[in-house]
Amino acid sequence: MIPGLGLVRRTITLALCGAAFWAGLKIGQAGQADACLDAGGAWDRRGFCNGVAP
Repeated sequence: MIPGLGLVRRTITLALCGAAFWAGLKIGQAGQADACLDAGGAWDRRGFCNGVAP
């Protein structure tokens, strides 16, 4: 057994979890701008939809 292998495994696991979280956020936001524009709103630089009533 290689000493310190547990630390490497833990680092890889945390990196994969972080990547999965980031990808989930991106997939969740994928269609928001199009839906806002289709409803007659405006998509601003901060990522908010303006001008659409709920």
